[in-house]
Amino acid sequence: MGIPALAEEKGLYTPGTYSATATGMGDVTVTMTFDANAITNVVVDTSKETTGFGLEKGGEFAERILAAQSAEIDAVSGVTVTSQAVIDAAKACIAQAKGETVEIAPVVEGAAADEGDWLGEEPETPAVDQVIDVDVVVVGAGLSGVCAARAAAEEGARVAVIEKCASFNCRSGEYAVLNGPLNERWGRTNIVDTDVVVNRLMRECTYRNKRAIIKRWADHAWEAIDWFIGAYPELTICDSTRQAVTQEQFDKGILVPLAWPQPEHYDYRNEEFPTFPSSMEFRSSRKDQQGFVVEANLNKAVELGAQTFFGCFATKLLKDDAGRVTGIIVRDAQNGNRYIQFNAAKGVILATGDNGADERIMKHFAPEIVEKKITNLGALGMMGMDVEGKPCPTGDGLRMGAWIGAKVQDFHAPMTHHMGGGMGVTPFLQLNKHGKRFMNESIPGQQLENQIELQPDQTSFQIYDSKWPEQIPYMPANHGGLCYIIPEDEDESNPNFTDRQYTKVSAKANAYNFKADTLDELFAQLGYTGEALENARASVERYNQLCREGYDADFGKDASRMFPLENGPFYACTWSTTAMLVCVGGLESDENCHTFTGTAENPTRDQIPGLYVCGNVQGSRYAVEYPICFRGISHSLCVYYGYIAGKNCAQGV
Repeated sequence: MGIPALAEEKGLYTPGTYSATATGMGDVTVTMTFDANAITNVVVDTSKETTGFGLEKGGEFAERILAAQSAEIDAVSGVTVTSQAVIDAAKACIAQAKGETVEIAPVVEGAAADEGDWLGEEPETPAVDQVIDVDVVVVGAGLSGVCAARAAAEEGARVAVIEKCASFNCRSGEYAVLNGPLNERWGRTNIVDTDVVVNRLMRECTYRNKRAIIKRWADHAWEAIDWFIGAYPELTICDSTRQAVTQEQFDKGILVPLAWPQPEHYDYRNEEFPTFPSSMEFRSSRKDQQGFVVEANLNKAVELGAQTFFGCFATKLLKDDAGRVTGIIVRDAQNGNRYIQFNAAKGVILATGDNGADERIMKHFAPEIVEKKITNLGALGMMGMDVEGKPCPTGDGLRMGAWIGAKVQDFHAPMTHHMGGGMGVTPFLQLNKHGKRFMNESIPGQQLENQIELQPDQTSFQIYDSKWPEQIPYMPANHGGLCYIIPEDEDESNPNFTDRQYTKVSAKANAYNFKADTLDELFAQLGYTGEALENARASVERYNQLCREGYDADFGKDASRMFPLENGPFYACTWSTTAMLVCVGGLESDENCHTFTGTAENPTRDQIPGLYVCGNVQGSRYAVEYPICFRGISHSLCVYYGYIAGKNCAQGV
């Protein structure tokens, strides 16, 4: 009897190369090569992601997957949306290599969308399990809600703060503020006339916002900002954007003036689209960046007696026969979904944020975002997740207000300012997929996005040559562009070293998607053939001619930013549509944070007593488009009108 032959041992994988794509900010493609028992190579293409939201992280993801020999890797800090897309695509590659069926679930952008009415029926009043009497109820513990709670508590009001997340919410840290002690310290008093700012903001919102709201903020925001900062005495205030600080100072939190000192060749007064030089930024090592100062303000409110109710979902406003809002009913998701009725003797302040994660609202008020498949960060959880694991900005305040007859703002303003690719929104030449130049590249991110959405496949290429370091100092000090070159020998140990407008030349060595020694080689990499190739050649030849003539007769770009493409190597970054951060458009309001009755068909606009708004549910601040002329205006208006709402509600103004 012979010895039976050994069965051939089967490996873990079928050797080969497999690819899969998942949706992050844009499409993320992972390509993995396998032998019988191991992952031997990983390539992660994040070229369609956004700067600061994963674009630069492809190599890091690939290294993690290869080292782990698995898709089970930790998310890369600050880019959780891209991280999840990479993990999903990597899992799909591994499944293919194992011969398993794989399906990547599509990204669900917000609540399930019903065709038709965005509002839905107001819920019936449930049986309540507890009644709590206070003076002021603040719904939402984001930046504006926290300020409202503190301001009301300082007026002696009994305050309840309702929040559906497990804690307060905030992100980033930029603020716009005119005049006041901080700007006096930085030498920026009256650097911009307040009426110049107000008029610009009105124009950028096509005069569909309310001037009184913008004017009061422009004249008095510094008062609220000083009050806000006063809650945190450990703050280190710097005198320039990248002033050296210790790690301890950075961990505790610092405040810097942005783009200060201004670039040598930049004067906002000469710009068609100015960026006003009066912004600042809170920075720290915290993931929520400005969380240290927001938390300090919340603690001030609590010290004064404010009560916080986290994990509670506001469901229905209450009003009396005279039409006054008298309280609210909430569902306590962390305690058996019991219902609590809060009676508010002085009023309710809605600070519930925007509505970006609700597709029904988006389809009604900003349909272009849904139709053009613009990546929606709110729907992806970037604005926070509630205690039930759902995105926060679902328009709760908008619906509750509308159910009791509050007028919703007619023209909402999606915040879709482009931040560019590896080189930011720096205004180098742009060509579309047909090889044609299509715009004045020296415009802000919001307007850049508008132009890209008009292009074939909503795609463009930012093209520059090896002389780019010499050109950067002439670029505008706008939101997302490079305009400062850092000396190569500058020490990077300063925790405050990084700023998106500053770069060492070496730091951008791999910021491109494509690189070639000649333009024709670059065009080949960009996929230009036939007529598109001829168009691209002609477009560059024409652009170079205009650069030499010192006048952009085609699109009106400032001559100081017209640099010919003549010195190889040549580079290109792929641009597609950006992401929407928030969709700003709430209940119609005024400079006292009041709300008003009406519908689009019947805009009665009578004041609703007892109902106030602040933050992104406060309408009439922006309209049509988010204004981009003043970095940090959103946070600044949130703090200021949170402060005003809290005081006015407590005082009965």
